[in-house]
Amino acid sequence: MPFKIILIDDEPAARAAVRSMLRTHCPQAVVIGEAGSVAEGVALLQQVTPDLLMLDIEMEDGTGFDLLEQVKPFSSQLVFITAHDEFAVRAFQCNAIDYLLKPINPQELVNAVRKAHENAQKSEVYQRVEALLRTAANGRIDQIAIHTSSKKLVFVPLKDIACVESCGNYSFVHLTSNTRYLDARNLKEYEDILPYPNFIRTHQSFIVQVSLVQQWIKEDRDLLILTTGMQVPVARRRRSNLYRILSH
Repeated sequence: MPFKIILIDDEPAARAAVRSMLRTHCPQAVVIGEAGSVAEGVALLQQVTPDLLMLDIEMEDGTGFDLLEQVKPFSSQLVFITAHDEFAVRAFQCNAIDYLLKPINPQELVNAVRKAHENAQKSEVYQRVEALLRTAANGRIDQIAIHTSSKKLVFVPLKDIACVESCGNYSFVHLTSNTRYLDARNLKEYEDILPYPNFIRTHQSFIVQVSLVQQWIKEDRDLLILTTGMQVPVARRRRSNLYRILSH
């Protein structure tokens, strides 16, 4: 069956480029509608339900966030298209929502469409969109979506994350409650997502929440003792930066 897509972007050339890439690289994808503004997009989505919405962030009459507020509850798969915006990108990453940066790379487009197609039957999109809208409204990132090993999506406040530990291509997220979740993101992805200097990488295998450091033990090897009781190593090359952050 065709995978139905709606494009909403106020740049006709950008929509044409996406259409062309979809025709060339995603033959199962069919663009069933387009809009060039928030108002047009809302009207279109009230008439047609796509499998995937590809949505620009900044438009002349508002933002993609404004559009989503007007079409709730939203249950289609969602990919944002945006010029590089550090806050928006981190918000997408934290809430497990796909995005493409302009100019769009064809392979990244293919990967996003494939992932959306694979997840088409999942019902958690609404939760992720709601969390994203709260983040956009607050103007700050205060929680993160974690895909747990039990295939559930859990939203965890950043203040409850004690540290993140590398586990190969995955990561253990350790909470202040002494529970932990295994997430599919690697440690470098968490380093990009978690706000610095609130969270700092102390070792090739660990990121810690600085406010939870209780002691720094300097004996045979440097160890941080967190308020949870967990011990976290400190790499020699990261000592000076850690000292500077803790001093402030």
